[in-house]
This record gives sequence, structure tokens and C-alpha cells, in this order.
Amino acid sequence: MYSRDGYFAGTDVQRVDDLNQAFSNPKVKGIFEVRGGWGSSRILPLIDYNNIKKHPKILIGFSDITSLLLAINKKTGLETFHGTMGIQRWPEFTVEYMKKVLFDGSKVVFENPRPKPDPTVDLILTKDRIEVIHEGVASGPLIGGNLSVLVALLGTEYEPSWQGKILFVEDVDEKNYRIDRLLSQLELAGVFKEIKGFIFGKCTRCEMATGSDGAKTLREIVEHYVASRNIPTFMGSMIGHIPENFTLPEGLPVIMNANNGTIKMLEPAVI
Repeated sequence: MYSRDGYFAGTDVQRVDDLNQAFSNPKVKGIFEVRGGWGSSRILPLIDYNNIKKHPKILIGFSDITSLLLAINKKTGLETFHGTMGIQRWPEFTVEYMKKVLFDGSKVVFENPRPKPDPTVDLILTKDRIEVIHEGVASGPLIGGNLSVLVALLGTEYEPSWQGKILFVEDVDEKNYRIDRLLSQLELAGVFKEIKGFIFGKCTRCEMATGSDGAKTLREIVEHYVASRNIPTFMGSMIGHIPENFTLPEGLPVIMNANNGTIKMLEPAVI
């Protein structure tokens, strides 16, 4: 617990041993990651995937943990969960969705909170508003996570299969041109040709670059990559580096409705 190796919480071997032992330990019912950062990808070749498949349990996190969620789902077929971590605040919204997905056996419908706009401030709802990029409804297994981490898995044995999937992404502290570059890499890798739907959650503290060369909004960037694909797409879902966060099951079949910005599980999560 108190190990250190530079900016890591222990060496790669120490960290992967902790993970493998947590899955083996019958007293451990779930693994909630404390925080993200960097380093999960370094331990992917050292993980005992056969052991995890024999001892399935909850694994939940986001950000850098995306690499663990996707690799374990790819190698074992088990559902993993993109959701809040120990270092985060746990508001009621987050806790309720976590309980429904992990403990209630519900076919959950994920939808943003819909507070009424304050007529003295806003004529329309602006906070956590869904932006429809391309209307439509699509179904397929849900897959995704942090955009920067996900793109780093392209071309590796841990890259997800994209065919027929509903892809969701989020990111933090990236300028819009960097988001453009990351989405361009997905395009060049053929991802947008294969997926059936696309959801861009929150891009927290992401900024437009300014200057004499002009700038593009995040919406304009996303529109560019889906415009010719006829892919149902929406932005603004409660996914990302935010306190109020959905708990999304990686690999579980869902229906996404870009017209109203909802995601519906087609079956309960299996743990």
C-alpha cells in the first residue's frame, strides 16, 4: 500500500501482484481503484488473465484505469465497469447509478439530470445539456473510456474489437486540437467504420486553442468525424472526470438513443 517507485505506487511487479492477489482473494468482492494518473498500461502484459477469469469480481475505475478495463474485458470476456474512484466525491447521483448497476440487477437507463432552468439566469437548460450531433438509435455492446488512454491501445493485443460496438469516450485537460488529433487516429485506424454509435461524454477543462489561426469547437471536431458515417452520436453524457458519474458496464449490450441522449442496458450486469 505504501510502496513507491518514482511516480508509481510501487514497481510494475508489485502493482500487478496486488491486482492478481485481489482477484484471487475470496474475501475481496470488488476492486475499486483509488485514482488514475499513468501506469496501468505498463502492467497489462503481467496480468494473470486466466486467474481473473476464474475469479470474476467487480473492477471499477476510469481515466488511466481504462487500459485495465479494456484489457481485462478483451482477454477474459468479463464485464468491467467504467465509473467513479475512491479519490472522487460520491454524490447521490453517482451512488444511485452504481447501486443500480452493481447491486440491484437492473436494466438501467442512463440519462443526464434534468433540472429546470432558472428563468432569471437561463432561458434554456445549459448545465449537463445533451448535444445531439447525429440523430438515431443504435444497439450493440458498450465499450470505451478515456480517449487518450484508449487510443494508446490501438495496434496492441489489448485493443478492443470495434465491430458493432457503441463507443463512449471522455477526456480531461486537453486542448481541442489534441482531441482532434486523437479522434483522427481513431478514424485512421478504421474505428469509425466499424462502430454503430458514438457518445462523447465530458471533456473536463478542455479548451479551444486561440490565435491567428482560429479555432474549432469540440462539437465541430466531433461532427467532422461522424458526418459522413451516419452514426448516431451525442455529446455531454455524464461520463468523465466529474463528481456525478455513470457506472457503465464494458461489453454489455445497450441501446443508445442519440435523439434524447440516453443509454439503456439490455440485460443486467453480470459479475
